[in-house]
This record gives sequence, C-alpha cells and structure tokens, in this order.
Amino acid sequence: MDVKHQFGPPSWEAWRGWLEAHVNRELGVGAPPRGWRDPPSRAVMDAVLDELGRPQRRYRRVIVAGTNGKTTVTRATSALVQAMDLQVGTYTSPHLHLLNERIAVDGAPVPDEVLARAFSRIAAAEAALSLELSWFEIMTAAAMLWFAWEEVDLAVIEVGLGGEHDATAAAMPALVAFTNVDLDHTELFGATRREIAAAEATIVSPGYGLILGEIDASLHDCFRRRHPDPLWVRGTDFDVPGRASLPEGQLITLRTPTAIYRDVPIALRGSMHAENLSLALMAAECAVGPVPEPIVRRVLPALRAPGRVELVSSEPTVLLDGAHNPAGARALAAVLVESFPPGRRTYIVGLSADKPAAEIVTGLGIRSGDRVVCCSADTPRARAASDLAEIVRVASPDSAIEAVPSVEDALRRAVGSPPAADLVVVTGSLYVVAEARRILGRPVEVEQLSCW
Repeated sequence: MDVKHQFGPPSWEAWRGWLEAHVNRELGVGAPPRGWRDPPSRAVMDAVLDELGRPQRRYRRVIVAGTNGKTTVTRATSALVQAMDLQVGTYTSPHLHLLNERIAVDGAPVPDEVLARAFSRIAAAEAALSLELSWFEIMTAAAMLWFAWEEVDLAVIEVGLGGEHDATAAAMPALVAFTNVDLDHTELFGATRREIAAAEATIVSPGYGLILGEIDASLHDCFRRRHPDPLWVRGTDFDVPGRASLPEGQLITLRTPTAIYRDVPIALRGSMHAENLSLALMAAECAVGPVPEPIVRRVLPALRAPGRVELVSSEPTVLLDGAHNPAGARALAAVLVESFPPGRRTYIVGLSADKPAAEIVTGLGIRSGDRVVCCSADTPRARAASDLAEIVRVASPDSAIEAVPSVEDALRRAVGSPPAADLVVVTGSLYVVAEARRILGRPVEVEQLSCW
C-alpha cells in the first residue's frame, strides 16, 4: 500500500513501511555511495514543524547534547521531573529493540496507533511542502506532535547528532544540558575535541540556559561564545563530591546550587554514570525547581540503563555496554577495574564500519590472555568480523582472537562452550548489545521505561 498520499486510516504495518522507505542515516540505508560528509540540515525540519502548527511551542523543552551519556541523562532527568508530579515527554535515540522506545510520556512508550496518527499528519505535511524527510526527522516530528497532544509540562529531548543542524534543534530549547566532548563522528565535525566542541556548542541558543558538564576548561570558550544566560558549570555550580564503589553499584554524593544529597545508593556502575546523574539532577532543578531529597533518594536508586554497563547474567557474569567510541571504551575499561575482580575475561566485540576500531579496541584495555570474539551485528553499517579481528590482533597481540559471523555465534562461543570466562563483556556497537540482550532474554519491557 502506498500511504504517502493516503491520509485515511491505513494499518500500522503500512505506516511502518512508509517510515522505513525513507533515508535512515543511523542504519546507513539510502546513504550516498561514499557515505555522508556533511551534517544534516535543520531547514527541512523547521519547515515541517511550521506546517504542523509548531507543536514544540506548546510545552517547555530541555535538550540533552554532547558525545556520551545523553540517553542516561535524558531518562534520569525525565524520571526526576515526573516524580515531582509533572507530565514529562522523553525523546531518545537510538532504540535497542522497538522504535516506540524512543518516544515516551511519563515513561510509557508511544503506542503504535498514536505513531500511525502522527505519521499521517507528517506525510500530509511532507506532501504539501514537496520535500522528503529522513527517518530520524519523521520520528522527531512524531515526538513533538505527541507531546503536544498529551499536553506535557516538559519535554526532555536527546540530540541525535551534533549541534544546530540536528533535527532536535528545531525544538528551540530554553535550556541545554551538555554532557561532554570527545572524538566521535569526526568525518562530520572535525578531528579534534576543540572542533567537535565548536560544532556541538551551536545547539545552545544565545540568551538561554546552559548546564555544562564538560570539565576541560580549555573548551569552555566554545560554549561561552554562544552567550548562554544563565550558565552553570560542572565543578563550580554542581558536581559529585563523593563516590564509593559498591558490589551492587555505587554510593554517590551530589551537589547543586541549592542542596547537597549525601550517600545516595545507585545501581549504575562507573564514574561516568555518577556524572550523568549529577547533570540530570541539575537539569531537573534548572527546568522545574529544586528536587526534594526524598524524591532523589527514591528515584535515583531505581534507575536502570539498559545496554550501558548492564549486568544481564551471573553464571557466567555477562556485562553489556555500548562503548561505540574511544571515550566510551575507556570508561568501560575503568568500570572493569573498579567493579570487577581480575580473572578470565572474554570480550565479544562488534563495531560499525565508520568507527575508529583501533582506538576503541585499545581503549578497552584488553589484557594478555583475554579472549576476544569478533562479530558483526545484523545491520548494513557493521564492520566485517574478520576485518575487526585483524585490527584486534595488532592492538592486542597477546590475546586469543577469533571471528564469527553473528552475535548469536559469538555468545554461543563465549557462554555456551567451556571453559567459561569469569566475565563476558559484550561491547562496541549498540546494535551488537541490542542483539545480545534479545538473545539472552532481556527485552525492554514497558514498565522498565518508567525507571530509566
């Protein structure tokens, strides 16, 4: 069924087919032969939202930007604000299992029928303007519409890629929470952290608020020249003054301009998650006001981050983490040192072809004698497992390395065949992590979303 010019009630399956027929930059579907060399343009998104009646203007908006940690900060901010008896829309990317996960209101993912209704409106706007949106632009517009229909008090929106050119920038946020700057998407935004900072800082609208989580003061001028007002900076206005590792997570102390929350237990491991929750708490405070301590102590311990330093099995211990860039790999390596005893380790690694594989593998800190099983996720962007194995051999020549075609094969080798490792680490692309979660019987349940 061709639903592009049919605005009646076609089935959800037909609308899903309509969505999938659009260019999908995340999957590389519809990409130019040599890939994209320019960031997306926001002009198309602005035009479509104007045609839709500017739904994004009907609620307050916070955007979460930066290189790593955006999804966790977005969901944690939403959970804190929701606990303050406000209705919250949440938009994240990518999804692990179902595209509905990306758009939620008060933790509940968008129903198929609501997405179909939104797609109908968007298809009509697309036809009226004689243009074609991308897959991500359609999903972003659908989120903006649903949040308006639900009359949310606040929308917390994760940036997809970069700064002012990203589709989410059309939300025109009054407040930006910025996580950190590191090397990712260098083909689009530059080969240095400074170039990337300058590109990502353009998400900040002059005269509006910025919560800056990046600790490298040499990059702060990239953000200050955007003239945010007010500006809150990690280490000066908010931080994590105390942190201790626990067997089941960690104990953290958080400071904001209005309060200190001492010794809050959380189930998320690693200093990066402590920093993520610090930024989320600050974002909630700046968006709606100080967060009462009982809410902090109720919400933060319940938070989970599927696919991000996630334990999914104990016999053997299996840890999942989408460390898809060098900074993420280094953060995972630090968690392994801090939270897990030394022992036999097997790494299951798969990466997208456009990622700096050598830097990521080096960042993982694979030790002599560790086993590495290279695999490919079921996505057009995946790097061939045999190619990745050659890169691992150079970066970690003293490890035992093999290549298998699929994530399922890799798990069978790592978990199903003795002698099992003391720790199995599934990492790299989030597509690999998502497949592993599904195979291991850990799909994303609807009720989980409310505590992400």
